[in-house]
Amino acid sequence: MQGRREAGGVENDALPYLDGGGAVVEAEDDERHVTTIQVTRRIVRDGPGQYKFSRRDRPGTVRYSGAMRVPTVCALAIALGIAGSPAAVLSAPACRPGEVAAQVMAAELGLARGAYAAAAEAYACAAAASSDPALAERATRIAFDQHQWQPALTAARRWVALEPEREEARRYLATTLLRLHRADEAAAEFAVVLESTYAGSAEGYEALLGVLSAESNDTGAARVMEQLAAARPDLAEAHYARSVLWHKAEHGERALDAAQRAAALRPDWSMAALAEVRALLLLGRVDEGLDKARQAAAGGDELAALNLAWLLAGAGREDEAAAEFESLRRRRGGAAPALEGLGTLAYSRGDLEAAERYFTELAQAARGSDSALAFLGLIADRKDDPALAIRYLERVTSGPRALASQLRAHELLIESGAAERAELLLDDFLAASPDSTRDLVVRLASRHAAAGRGDDALALLDRLMSTYPDDDDLRLARAFVFERLDRVPEAVADMREVLRRRPDDPTALNSLGYTLVDRTARIAEGQALLQRAIELRPDSFAIIDSMGWALYRGGRLAEARDWLERAWARSQDPEVAAHLGEVLWALDERDAARLLWEHALQESPDNLTLQRTLERHPG
Repeated sequence: MQGRREAGGVENDALPYLDGGGAVVEAEDDERHVTTIQVTRRIVRDGPGQYKFSRRDRPGTVRYSGAMRVPTVCALAIALGIAGSPAAVLSAPACRPGEVAAQVMAAELGLARGAYAAAAEAYACAAAASSDPALAERATRIAFDQHQWQPALTAARRWVALEPEREEARRYLATTLLRLHRADEAAAEFAVVLESTYAGSAEGYEALLGVLSAESNDTGAARVMEQLAAARPDLAEAHYARSVLWHKAEHGERALDAAQRAAALRPDWSMAALAEVRALLLLGRVDEGLDKARQAAAGGDELAALNLAWLLAGAGREDEAAAEFESLRRRRGGAAPALEGLGTLAYSRGDLEAAERYFTELAQAARGSDSALAFLGLIADRKDDPALAIRYLERVTSGPRALASQLRAHELLIESGAAERAELLLDDFLAASPDSTRDLVVRLASRHAAAGRGDDALALLDRLMSTYPDDDDLRLARAFVFERLDRVPEAVADMREVLRRRPDDPTALNSLGYTLVDRTARIAEGQALLQRAIELRPDSFAIIDSMGWALYRGGRLAEARDWLERAWARSQDPEVAAHLGEVLWALDERDAARLLWEHALQESPDNLTLQRTLERHPG
């Protein structure tokens, strides 16, 4: 399986308490980027496990205009307009001392025109040719905020060289290295931050957990924390951070070991107990994990009770989960989260009337909860009331459901003939949420590809890749479009390039390995890549599924069945069902295969893989 999806018996983004990046950690991890007129500042709130940084103003050191502004979003015309000339490409001047002003001017011109790659290169050149730390800082922030990782690395190294004691400079360097999948180098820089700023204290580990758990390179982030925690084996907070990050990286054994060490050092710490529960569930030890969750909730703690309810829901114990949510609903202050849980369960079982009642009550109680509005929009959509669906969905402008809600509202507006309003909707959303640009364009490209508009999909991705040349996730997205269009050699070429730059990334290994197994005759090569991926991420049902499919393609049906049954038990994912059914069919268990496919299709009626599988096996 190319994609990586989270397991769960209900809508997965409605399970905020199941992973380290969810609501339990979210209160400590949230970061905001604020662009000001004179200086791009990075502000993170105070509190346990949180940074607070402020720029030390140095009058007279900045050699460029104080009115500089950082554009933070591609124009929607670039994102949506297929026809027309490509965005202007500006070349950065050569890095020569004495021409700093020209380089800065070229950078600002590039920013104004949306040529972020050239702008970041020009600023990095200017920083390298200057001894002004303020210029190095700006160059770093410009490149970092625009996702130009190679120029960010160059500029951050210059900033650290000019201000070696500046914590912000070293943190930017460390984070950039992590985003370039250079985890060992990142760990060395984070170690300096940890020791110089926090003297290796519990507060430091909590703070870095907040930073690292927000990174998409979750395996790299876990490796970083593993090295950092080795310096303080006596500190419960260090092991807790290890557990959260290894859980996010889907390595259950390491997550469990770390959680148990944290609990041994702080026996009454509820967060360590919760980390152990999550690790057990990831390992498939569901009953054991839920028993521990019940013990934690028995003391009457409201958060522990809420965690238990969501954990039960994620394990498919929906009746027990509903009972826990109802109990929580009767407690003072527990109504809103309980209503969200009850509404989610009702929606997942198809009881739209009950779901609508719960989410309407939640919207009133929580003053327009994004979750309530998103689900009310989905309910109206399923009831074939597009006008009402649009009214709800377009109001979901923040939170984990915002992007999907905005895109569905956009699609419904297009279908209703309101194309101009649809484009304005996304334009306004991107203006308020510029960090969503890449994800939005990738989803639009996927929509084009599914609709048979492959050239349009590739044009979107090519334009975005020209703006963000260091973004390997965009290259993978283009590879998936190539694969969907049956342009397999081009898909494989893109995946190989990503793997060349990220050799220890399980996502890159899985993507290329699965494609080689599924779409080429190079099954042995693909399986070897998948073996490396499973070693790095042993509890990912997507990689387990890929390995099972590789064994099937190699004719090892009994082993394939074992792997795919493991993946199905952990995920109930429709593509896993398609693969497991194929193995059952090959083993002459055709009734079992058909029952499995029909069950999965009932839950996921629009899944293309399932539909094609049933077409191949009619009757």
